[in-house]
Amino acid sequence: MSAAPAPSGTSPAAAVAAPLLEVRDLVKHFPIGGGGLFGRRTGTIHAVNGVSLTLAPGETLALVGESGCGKTTVARTIARLYRPDEGTVRFRGRDLAGLKGGALKSARRALQMVFQDPFGSLNPRLPIGAIINEPLKIHRLGTAADRRARVAEVMTQVGLNPRDAERYPHQFSGGQRQRIAIARALALEPELIIADEPLSALDVSIQSQILNLLQDIQAARSLAFLFITHDLAVVDHFADRVAVMYLGHIVESAPRDALFAAPRHPYTRALIDAIPVPGGGKRKLGTATRGDVPSPAAPPSGCPFHPRCPRASDICRTAMPALEAAAGGAETGHLAACHHPLDPGEAP
Repeated sequence: MSAAPAPSGTSPAAAVAAPLLEVRDLVKHFPIGGGGLFGRRTGTIHAVNGVSLTLAPGETLALVGESGCGKTTVARTIARLYRPDEGTVRFRGRDLAGLKGGALKSARRALQMVFQDPFGSLNPRLPIGAIINEPLKIHRLGTAADRRARVAEVMTQVGLNPRDAERYPHQFSGGQRQRIAIARALALEPELIIADEPLSALDVSIQSQILNLLQDIQAARSLAFLFITHDLAVVDHFADRVAVMYLGHIVESAPRDALFAAPRHPYTRALIDAIPVPGGGKRKLGTATRGDVPSPAAPPSGCPFHPRCPRASDICRTAMPALEAAAGGAETGHLAACHHPLDPGEAP
């Protein structure tokens, strides 16, 4: 009897070691309507549908896909900002869905989040020193003097001047505000940082600075990152492994180099083809996709990508493909959910 494939986003090495984060069959849906005293539910947003992934200590897993595919919902459900409808989220071996009160608070100390909008995630009424100090106060760590020293330390680590601790968020640039958000996440010395599109609200010239900062922090602290982005050019420089998400499902996962060298899912190939190249243009003149992402309130039957896929056949319209090892990918953990996967080097 053959062994079942590891969860998506899992390398063989990560599967052997005890994972820091293990997500199994995660489902999160949102009702449409139902507001007010006599509101009637009119539908359901199928945001996340059976997502599984793992993350080893010190590793970076990139979760990529177009806007609306469910990446942020996965992140917020892992962080327990949302409760999962089904499935489990185990962090350091404990199921976060079952934790309450002090136990959940303790788990969150080791799992921090950096949000997409650095201005919206910072309290405009507090100086940045107080913002960075807030998680230390909540967890009652050290004396007031200890906390002030810790604030100065993490500000220095992210390239901010501790003398600016009394300034307010609006007095900083977008890149500086994201450094403030990163400093706040680092204050508790977490083991995992979930970074939800941390570069998308920044100018291109600033993005590389923040990306380099995250890489330096990871190297110094052996932090694990769940890095959420729609930009595969960023993934190519930062991630160890990549999980590609489409309409609530993981459709491909692999080590970074294997994914870029030989994508097996047509959607992954289209994302790679869309990466800009120096001198303008894209890597290819064409793209495998057509049309727009379907509404998660009315997902298509069968493979969720089939309405946009040039390789779609009748089975794609009726049957959901399993996420399983691609040809030659069993050793590397290269998985794809496609009835007609690409062969290495094959055009879509």
